[in-house]
Amino acid sequence: MNRPIVILGGWLSSPEDYLGMARILAAPPYSRIVYITQVARSRWATLRDPDFAPVLNLLAETVEIARSETGSADVDLIGHSAGGRLARAYLAAEPLDGVRYNGQSYVSSLITLGTAHSTVEVWVANFAGILNERYPGAYYPHINYRSVAGRGVRGRRIGAIEAMIAWRSYEVSFGNGDQDGDGVIPTSACYLAGADNLVIDGARHVLYNAPRTWYGAPDVVPLWMD
Repeated sequence: MNRPIVILGGWLSSPEDYLGMARILAAPPYSRIVYITQVARSRWATLRDPDFAPVLNLLAETVEIARSETGSADVDLIGHSAGGRLARAYLAAEPLDGVRYNGQSYVSSLITLGTAHSTVEVWVANFAGILNERYPGAYYPHINYRSVAGRGVRGRRIGAIEAMIAWRSYEVSFGNGDQDGDGVIPTSACYLAGADNLVIDGARHVLYNAPRTWYGAPDVVPLWMD
C-alpha cells in the first residue's frame, strides 16, 4: 500500500508529540510514509470557537503535500482528540465559512483517536454542533471511518489523582464525571454512528502522563492500526 498517512494532533498539542507514532507507522509491518500537520501549541491557543480555519488550512496543505510528493491520489487520515473532529470537517464537500476543502475527494480512511464526537465543551460546542448537524456520523460512504476510544479510567470526585482529574474533565466537558474513559474523554463520547467503533481497554488520552499506554504508544498502535 503506497497511500501516505497524515496525522492531525489534538488541542494544545505539538507536532513533536506524534513523532513516536509516526516512527511506528513508518516501520514494518506498516512501512508507510507519514506526514504530521504542523500545528504549534501557540496556534491552538489562539483559536476560538467556531473558527478553526487556521488548522483546517494547514491540514489541507499537508494533505496536498503528501499527495504531491508520493504521487498518491488519496491519503489515510489520523486525527487525535480535537484533531479527529477537525478531520471530519476537512472532508466536507460544501464550503465551511466560505472555504471549500472537499477532503472527501482525497481521503480513503479516517481514524480518530480519543475524539469526542459528541460534546458540550464550551470552547468547541458551536463547531461540533454545526459539524454533527451538517455531516452526522460516518457521513461519506466511500470513506472508511474508525473511531477509537479508551476505557479504564473511571472518574471519581474523591479518589486517586488520575480518577479525580478524569472526573473533572468528564464533568466539565460532558456533564457527568462518574463515567469511564481514557482519562480525558469519556468512552461514550467517542461513539460515531456508522463508523467502526473500537474500544481499547487501558488506552490513555495523552503522551505526557501515560507514554506507554496512550493511543500512540508502541503496544497500543497495533490495536487500532491494521
